[in-house]
Amino acid sequence: MPRESYAQLSYGFQTQARGLLDADALRRRFGKLAKWYACRLGPHLPPDRDATFLDVPCGYGNLLYFLQLKGYRNVAGYDLDPEQVRLARLLDLPAREGNALALLSEGDQQFDCIASIDFLEHISRDDALQFLQSCWDRLRPGGTLILRTPCADGPFGAHDLFNDITHQWSLTAAALRTILRMLDFERITILDERPQPYNVVNMLRLMLFYPARLLASGMTRALGLDPPAIWSRAMWAIAHKPPTTDGVESRCPSSQ
Repeated sequence: MPRESYAQLSYGFQTQARGLLDADALRRRFGKLAKWYACRLGPHLPPDRDATFLDVPCGYGNLLYFLQLKGYRNVAGYDLDPEQVRLARLLDLPAREGNALALLSEGDQQFDCIASIDFLEHISRDDALQFLQSCWDRLRPGGTLILRTPCADGPFGAHDLFNDITHQWSLTAAALRTILRMLDFERITILDERPQPYNVVNMLRLMLFYPARLLASGMTRALGLDPPAIWSRAMWAIAHKPPTTDGVESRCPSSQ
């Protein structure tokens, strides 16, 4: 039998190490994440609960769980790893097996929102650009793209890049914004992962966040350096396809 690749071995071990192997463990984990998502991502989600959502790759379903919890009715997720899909199905989440790159480049369905969490860093730069172009192609005019990826800006940026042996590269906030602008996305917002006030502990952490960031930025300037745009180890990008795309051509013809 052929040996498993380092990526297959790593993904399998991470699932076991996290202890997320049953429905109760997943529900507890997803419940905590949903509170953070509601605070940080909630304002950027489509207000229409019938909006069509695609989450690729969806992993074991953390974002799918949140979207259903918020009342979105047209949600679908795909992941290449059958074990991740199996875990998502333990909570009856709409996850299916499928290749994210092929799904978007070969399909013709249109979506109001496409999300991709912790994916770009796992694929080559060429594939990442092709993937983002395919997202643009599959979004309806005015549609929303949501991304999460390690951030190379701050002093801790190397942590999320190198804490997973399947990661290939990382981006600064400026580089991510440039790529999205290059592919004709607009109204681009880059978010850090600051604490969110959904409980007392995080309210206190958020209160300390601002003076701590101000102090760290001042110390950085004292060294003659520009402070990072994003201090957290990972970042989110919210980008939009223009409401009208007349005259705008695909930047990657091979995606069609």
